[in-house]
Amino acid sequence: MNVKLLLALGTLVTAQSVFAGSISKEIEVIEDGLRGSVQFSGDPSWTIEERMEHYGVPGVSVAVIKDYKIHWIKHYGITDKETGKAVDENTLFQAGSISKPVAAYGALKLVEQKELSLDAPVNKQLVGWKIPDNEFTKKRPVALKHLLNHSAGLTVHGFGGYSVYDAVPTTEQVLDGIAPANSAAVRVNIEPETQFRYSGGGYTVMQKLVADVSQAEYPQIMDKLVLSPLAMTRSTYQQPLPPEKLKFAAAGYLPNNEPVPGKRHTYPEMAAAGLWTTAEDLAKFAIDVQLAVKENKSPVLSQAMANQMLTPFVSDNTGLGFFIDDKNSEIYFGHGGWDEGFSADLIAHKTRGYGVVIMTNSNHPSFINELKNSVADYYQWHNFSAPTYTALPISQAEQQRIVGRYRYAPDMMFNIFAENNRVFMQYLDDEKMEVFRIGDNQYIRREHDLKFRFEKRPKSNSVDLIFGVNGEQEYIRQRLKDDEIVPFELVVKGEIDKAEQHYKEFFTEHPGEKGYVEWSLHNRADKLSRDSQTDMALKVLQLSSRLFASSSRSFEKLASHYQQSGEKENAITSFKKALELQPDNPPVIQALEELTQ
Repeated sequence: MNVKLLLALGTLVTAQSVFAGSISKEIEVIEDGLRGSVQFSGDPSWTIEERMEHYGVPGVSVAVIKDYKIHWIKHYGITDKETGKAVDENTLFQAGSISKPVAAYGALKLVEQKELSLDAPVNKQLVGWKIPDNEFTKKRPVALKHLLNHSAGLTVHGFGGYSVYDAVPTTEQVLDGIAPANSAAVRVNIEPETQFRYSGGGYTVMQKLVADVSQAEYPQIMDKLVLSPLAMTRSTYQQPLPPEKLKFAAAGYLPNNEPVPGKRHTYPEMAAAGLWTTAEDLAKFAIDVQLAVKENKSPVLSQAMANQMLTPFVSDNTGLGFFIDDKNSEIYFGHGGWDEGFSADLIAHKTRGYGVVIMTNSNHPSFINELKNSVADYYQWHNFSAPTYTALPISQAEQQRIVGRYRYAPDMMFNIFAENNRVFMQYLDDEKMEVFRIGDNQYIRREHDLKFRFEKRPKSNSVDLIFGVNGEQEYIRQRLKDDEIVPFELVVKGEIDKAEQHYKEFFTEHPGEKGYVEWSLHNRADKLSRDSQTDMALKVLQLSSRLFASSSRSFEKLASHYQQSGEKENAITSFKKALELQPDNPPVIQALEELTQ
């Protein structure tokens, strides 16, 4: 990537042109001051061009908020490596999960209009599809406040989207996990209002609820409730984008810097992940929340409702749509975003009128954090920047105490291991991260400003890893016994037959994980293919087709692999099986026609 070209393409827009000269100097300092979220004594800072090149970030758009106004906006790089088109004020990025707080704003508007209730069971207003009742919902029905707060006990963390070659499911198919949906059914398996568990599935329920009560298409409702009143004129929840918007859309790039097949995914889970927008438009949204809280000056929400949105509920750091970060009584609200090929971040202070929005067409949130840190440092955000740490030695005895395998999720784990007298953490199928000791049983990684410790489990000799120290919210990751098996670990090791046997047992205990496992296997196969390990990629896809014999998606992925490998007959057989499972699948029909001509 030609970094000098990227910076030459950078364009500056200021909301206060009279101060353009001084603002330019501010921006220069920020552009030269990127740093990690975790800083150690002697660490360097970087320039924005160095870090764009380091991570392979093609395009960036930044909007800085100061004194409840957009202070400056600047764009860097290109929207598409094929065209070389520069990022500008019209460039649309996928907001990923920042779609959620904007969607929540719309739902809360309907609450104020008496169309919805925060407390009433949502099943009373859902039309057709409803959340299936079970022993958990009988104890406490799911209400809108639970959906917005990730406390409904609903499954399905997030969504992978659908490429231009995939059939796109309806909202109901997504909620029931029915083909062509590539995610599991959204179901309650924890009593509502008892704990936080992030659920894009919950926001998809909310999307249907809003559409049902409004009797209109979701993108049109959101335009009426939020986007138009806030003059977010470039933004839309339309999925896929219509031609008049598509011409402004950036192309997405994956963590390995390869393009998203077809440039971008479609997300029918619009409230959870479907917003197309700009840094400027999201800054308008953040400022409106700030002004609603400060002066009751929002055209969307009242001061009381905006404050309720930013008040923690169930968990200490989750409001109704936003995450809340209390930094020693300085309250920040925000949300990050990740869609295939796009990452973004929005953060703003609740009462001091500043913040920043950063959007990129790549999956490198570490770059976003480094740029955000530079903005926060320059404008001296209150209590925002973490202290500079000193890395302390980790003794051999301590290394032996903490190394091991730890469960992150039912089918995901990470290793803590020692290498050349240094300690590392590594999730399955991911890069290793060095672990540093910064105090007595206090550890941190450069990649995340989240401290953790290791403590012996009561009545056991096992040591668990606990994220959160000194009163922070705790997340316990239990250490696995040597004979405990995580099926995906076997897949990563290439032990496919053994993995298959363990998955069959795993699904008996964790039936709700099937959608996540299928998605993980397909991602693993894609990675293997990119690394030219096509034989192992094939074995993983064959495993997926055996485990998910009723999934059109698995056979379609297998068929596409055969097609790319030149195995025409196998491709035809697998495409036919996919079509048998899902007759209404235009991409498969087209592929078969091309192969059988």
